[in-house]
Amino acid sequence: MKKVLFLLAAVVAFSCNLFAEVDPYVVDDAAIDQVFAEATEVAAVDFNAVLADNQILMPGMENGAQLSAKSSVNAWAAWAICWVVGGFGIHRHYMGTSKLMWLWYTITCGGIFGIVTTIDWVVLLIGAIKDDIRDYCNNDSFFMWL
Repeated sequence: MKKVLFLLAAVVAFSCNLFAEVDPYVVDDAAIDQVFAEATEVAAVDFNAVLADNQILMPGMENGAQLSAKSSVNAWAAWAICWVVGGFGIHRHYMGTSKLMWLWYTITCGGIFGIVTTIDWVVLLIGAIKDDIRDYCNNDSFFMWL
């Protein structure tokens, strides 16, 4: 049986190699240089000053439209940390909570025997899908969703 599977894999690999093109991708340096030559320079905006005023003027918006600042914490990273080591509260430390929150999670066996960690996982998953976990960052309460 092993010989048959090996022969089948060899036939598939050989047939894929036969039908592959030799050099399907060619880089046109002249076209790339032309794109850079025709590009317009864009001025950088000082976003710290804009966030300090908490207002931004954009075409089509009313004067003084509010700019919502996103969290610097990656929502998917927080969710993954909660999934892997959530029972120790490491995800809460990553999101900027108090330094001893990991101790409370560990003492309560993963947040009241894993219930708090499971709810954290679901809340962070929903927040990661919406790409907004601002409400849970720098939150010092044991139940971050309340």
